[in-house]
Amino acid sequence: MFAVPNMREVNQWFLHRGLPLVLTRRVRSRALIERSAPVVSGVGAVISLTMMLAELTGGDPDYGNVIRLGVLTLLLIAAPVALYLLHQSGTTLGKAGRRSAALLVMALFVFGLPFADSGFSGFAAAEIFGFALVALLAVWLTYLGFGAIALWAFRYALVQVGALGTLMSRALPLLMLTVVVYFTGELWQLAARMTRQRLWQTVGFLAIVAIVFMVTTIRDEVHALRDDRAEQHDPAKLLAGTPLEPEAGHQPTRTPLSIAEQINVVAVMVVSQAIQVVFFTAGLFAFFLALGIIAIPDDVTVLWSAEETCRVGQPPCAGTWFGVHIPIPQTVVHTSLFVAVLSGLYFTVSTSVDPLYRQRFFDPLVSDVATSLAGRDAYREIETASRLQ
Repeated sequence: MFAVPNMREVNQWFLHRGLPLVLTRRVRSRALIERSAPVVSGVGAVISLTMMLAELTGGDPDYGNVIRLGVLTLLLIAAPVALYLLHQSGTTLGKAGRRSAALLVMALFVFGLPFADSGFSGFAAAEIFGFALVALLAVWLTYLGFGAIALWAFRYALVQVGALGTLMSRALPLLMLTVVVYFTGELWQLAARMTRQRLWQTVGFLAIVAIVFMVTTIRDEVHALRDDRAEQHDPAKLLAGTPLEPEAGHQPTRTPLSIAEQINVVAVMVVSQAIQVVFFTAGLFAFFLALGIIAIPDDVTVLWSAEETCRVGQPPCAGTWFGVHIPIPQTVVHTSLFVAVLSGLYFTVSTSVDPLYRQRFFDPLVSDVATSLAGRDAYREIETASRLQ
């Protein structure tokens, strides 16, 4: 049997461990707008800051537009702090103020960004519709608990940074191979003629391939954890010191996972591994950018890429990053990103069969998920008992 737990602590325990879909719909629906507002304000702050930098670096900037976007950025950055302080107050006035502040954040995101960018033109109406869809998507993802999954995976990935450093050192042969590929004229010609849209389509395709591979591998691990290795984990020991700790001698009844719970467990493990792959790919991207700037003269960049808009003897075309102009040739940006993503895909596949990776990263992850699943069984038993009373 279980002592009657503090259900608020139980809910927070599952959210902290990235398993929101274990909780009931009623729990996940509480204060949905207020919980969605920090995500919306964060996305809005990034968008408005990017728009402001693009305006400043684009030549002949509209400083009125820059000021509007700057003020909007500061408001959206300050919004999560205000929401947190209102939430900590715990008073009725604080709850009402938190809801009002959350609705104001939604309004700033849906209406403030389009009007700060385009004014009262017809194009602003289309932007309002698009931003409204993004806000609704954020609310829906908050209901599904995507934020809890991402935060847990990010925390776990940071804890395992040491494992990533070890694996990157083992990936040096791959790095040497990609360096050779990087100095290939045909690759630079492809990158020069590839539009940014087509480049992102290619990156997206390779990312989907990597995600499908991770999902397939991790799904088998979850099944093995639930079935083949279930007897190796003692729920009483796993849940010791948690809000769901059972009484001495009691073992929670193990019941099959629902489809939503299976998706949640797989998503937690996939996102945690994907964050490490993103860290690895971003590090390689920065490395190749620096290598291209240092090792390849401007005239060689123009010669290799055979650019039509720039002539030999003149500087290569300047690059952009999400509309922000940067002092790096566009071809260097495209080539570096393309090679880094290809290396990230290879890293994803190779680490899945690497024994060191399994020992340093995957086995602790499986053990952590085993604790979460034991808590899920205990939670289901408590919910069933409360309904029968």
